[in-house]
Amino acid sequence: MISYNIVTNYKINQLIKSSSKYYKINLGLSATTESNSSDRVYNQKDEFAYFYNTTYRTTIMGQGSIGSIKFYTDHYIKEDKIAFYFKNEEFIFDFDFKIVKEKGVDFYLGHLIKTIETQYADRLKKKEEEKEVKKTVKADAEKIFKNPGAVSYEDLKAYMEKQRVERLKS
Repeated sequence: MISYNIVTNYKINQLIKSSSKYYKINLGLSATTESNSSDRVYNQKDEFAYFYNTTYRTTIMGQGSIGSIKFYTDHYIKEDKIAFYFKNEEFIFDFDFKIVKEKGVDFYLGHLIKTIETQYADRLKKKEEEKEVKKTVKADAEKIFKNPGAVSYEDLKAYMEKQRVERLKS
């Protein structure tokens, strides 16, 4: 099952909650728990909240869900932005109040999800192309002498292979 996590400010979360007929209130888990040393540490049971809290050094609060979409509030977000997290990738959008007013919040969220899936596929394609470019980069055995600071692992392998071939010839 594909899950999305949405982090936004309190105002937008309240707008989504009041406008969507599918929104279910779910305040989530406690953000922190007591550890053995009586200090409070981030709760690791909600994996996304733990990831967000440790990455951004702030606490998010669970608000609710629509199906597999979980909504969180970050009280430090002051702009009207909405951040989607899909498969550990972040997608940030300006919240479009006009579309929400005209077509509804459920349509708007569906539109954003479709946009995210397209952008995610493009990101994966770009990463694969970058891997291919790295594979096709020609190794230069002479780079060790020409520019030692820019030597790559492939250059070093080419140099070692060249040395091995020369040793076998003599």
